[in-house]
Parts: sequence; structure tokens; C-alpha cells
Amino acid sequence: MACRKDFFMVTIVFRTLLIYLILLLTMRLMGKRQIGELEVTELVTTLLVSEIASIPITNQDIPVLHAVIPILLLLILEVLSSWLPIRLPFLKPLFSPSPTPLIRNGTLCSEAMDSNRLSAEELMGEIRQQGYSDLSQIEEAILESNGKVTLVPKPDFVTPNASQLGLHPKDEPLHHVVFFGGRVSKPGLQMIGKDTAWFRQELARRHYTAKMLYCVTANSKGELTLIEKEKKQ
Repeated sequence: MACRKDFFMVTIVFRTLLIYLILLLTMRLMGKRQIGELEVTELVTTLLVSEIASIPITNQDIPVLHAVIPILLLLILEVLSSWLPIRLPFLKPLFSPSPTPLIRNGTLCSEAMDSNRLSAEELMGEIRQQGYSDLSQIEEAILESNGKVTLVPKPDFVTPNASQLGLHPKDEPLHHVVFFGGRVSKPGLQMIGKDTAWFRQELARRHYTAKMLYCVTANSKGELTLIEKEKKQ
């Protein structure tokens, strides 16, 4: 009995790993998307895949292939749902809703709010998250097809840029993490066109060792930001 129970657990572990790898490959093929940016078709596919994948993991009587085939079919449908609206634009509303104006010319579109089941409190939350304090500061608000809200402020509330202020700030290249958790990040160094030897030389020049640092960022100009480890009390 104990041997049979152990075999059952091994089978569960094996099936879980197999389904996990299949799901991982499927999601990679679907493309990189943040959860908050899922289209309707992607959300439906994700829910169906998660449900189908769980069945053969816990039920030994169902072959793994019975989950693999539906998952592959869903992948094909997802690819088609992304490709068809491009080739056949009239199908786009079927797969993805069109952007909807919520505020137009500074006026709130109440019908659009109601049809999208969006409350004033939810819209105000979106406005606050983007740095504004009131509806009166917004000229246009668009509910995008991925559920995000795009805001266009009124001219009086637009943050002036450097050229409007007559300033000429210096170019500041993007920083990348090149060291974290006691390890050098080779991908980070490649992003700035440097290598490990350069990084170690820079640390030595600044009289630092890797053990002294928690995190280091750098840019293509060779400028480093060093964050030391907290000293234990």
C-alpha cells in the first residue's frame, strides 16, 4: 500500500512538471504580456488553459495528451485571434473592443461610463494614480482596449518640459543593474557595452569589493551608482 502511494505521488510530481513546462512554452509563444494588459482573448485563453492543465495532474485515469491537445488548440486560436483582426479589420470588434472616450473636450461621457460599468470613483482613482487631483483637470480620457485609461490633461495642467522652460539638460543614458545579490549581471553589462573586467577595475578604482556592495547600476558612459550593504548593528 505504501509503495502504491509513493508511486502515485511520483506520478503527480512528474505530471505537474510536464504540464508546467508545456504551459511555460505556450505562454512564451503567446508573447510577453503583463497580467494587467491582457486582451479579452488572452484572458479567456489563460483561464481555459489553467483549468485544462489541472485535470491530468490530479487524475491518473486521464492521459496527459488529453490536456496537451486542447492547450495546443488554444494556442493556435490565440495566434489566430491576434492575426485575423490585422488581416480582416472588420473582425477586430469581435476579438478586441475599440477604445472608448470617457471624457471628451473636458466633458464626462456618462453613457460611455455606464456602458462600460465604470463608476466615478474608479475613474477618479485612475486620475489620481496618474498625478491629477480632479476631473476638471482632464481634457480627454480614453478607455483603451486592454482596460487601461489614458489621460490627456488640459493645457493649464500639462507639466512643462525642459525646452519650454528654456533649459538644456545634459543627456542622461539609462542605467542598468550590473551587480546584485553578490553576483555580476553579465546581461546588464552587455546593455551598456561593458564587461566583467571593466566592472572589477571600476570597483578597485573606487576602493570597493563585491562583499561591501548590495547593488550597483551603471550606464553607457561608465557612470556607476553604488549601494552599500546595510551594516549589522
